[in-house]
Amino acid sequence: MRSRLTTVRLAATAGALTTAVLTGLALAPSAAAVDPYPTCNTYKNVSGHKVPAYGQPTPSLICNLVLNVSKSNEAVKVLQTSLNNCHNFSLDVDGYYGQKTFLAVRAIQEAYLGEADADGYYGPRTRDVMKHWGLSGCSRI
Repeated sequence: MRSRLTTVRLAATAGALTTAVLTGLALAPSAAAVDPYPTCNTYKNVSGHKVPAYGQPTPSLICNLVLNVSKSNEAVKVLQTSLNNCHNFSLDVDGYYGQKTFLAVRAIQEAYLGEADADGYYGPRTRDVMKHWGLSGCSRI
């Protein structure tokens, strides 16, 4: 036999779910929740420095990289090369945004943006504070 408290909780949950479904707020995840960051897939040359970028044929510097061990891409290789050559990490340049790349990016963020902004994801703010590898060595873009 259910207690009165359990019955009240079930009724409240059912009511909230019904309201959410009727108003379209539940069951279908938002696009932001499914894929909050676009996937960088190439790089752009900025003053001779390779910087992760998104899109073809004219790559945009507005892109983000998140943990991804299922697909290798050129943008992550460019990021890993900059992290190794300009920030003294020893990452495999394999194009996978795995745990080691994530932690390296987080270390850069902690050093330049502060611990509160260190989420391990490469995006425009991280791009702007880190050094990138290029023809003339390392520099910020």
